[in-house]
Amino acid sequence: MSRIGKITNTEQKIMSAFWQLYQEKMISQITVREVIELADCNRSTFYAYFADMYDLLDKFEEQLLPDLTQPAVKKIIAKDDISLSVQHCMALYQKYKDYYQVLLGANGDPAFRGKLTDILDQMIKAHLGQRKGQTNFEVDFLVETTASILLTALIFYFKRSDRPKAAEIIALLTNVLNQGVASQLGWHISCQEKKQTGK
Repeated sequence: MSRIGKITNTEQKIMSAFWQLYQEKMISQITVREVIELADCNRSTFYAYFADMYDLLDKFEEQLLPDLTQPAVKKIIAKDDISLSVQHCMALYQKYKDYYQVLLGANGDPAFRGKLTDILDQMIKAHLGQRKGQTNFEVDFLVETTASILLTALIFYFKRSDRPKAAEIIALLTNVLNQGVASQLGWHISCQEKKQTGK
């Protein structure tokens, strides 16, 4: 579940007007005047909800992120099976893919990718529980890498016209996470350092 539904009708009108403009031009080129004209409200109303255009973008993006405080989401991340979280994220991405594709695209907001990665980090850590024998750096590195893989996989999946069924990509992702990329590609990567021999 996302946070959509926790805003007023006026905020929604302003956000919808902003989104209409954001799909056509860079945020630096969008003016408050353009937004309020489309939203049919006045300038004071705009500033009652948003500090500026970047604050509007930030709050707009917040509406599209998974809400980890929702009981249904808490129930998912309480289970050991991370594929349930992957399914949830895929369903959310599918529902809002028109927004995600713009925000994660070449002319989108680089910060949005970071927000999604942070959310995935939290979901993955919730599945992990307490880890023994690993440093904080090692856990954070593995979690961040996994979150990046999941997000990249989602973006790749939904931009392909030849994409398989959701269950198939989840199975492929599960295999990659369980066995590693090298195993899936048939690689054998050695991390042993070569000893330098003296002449």
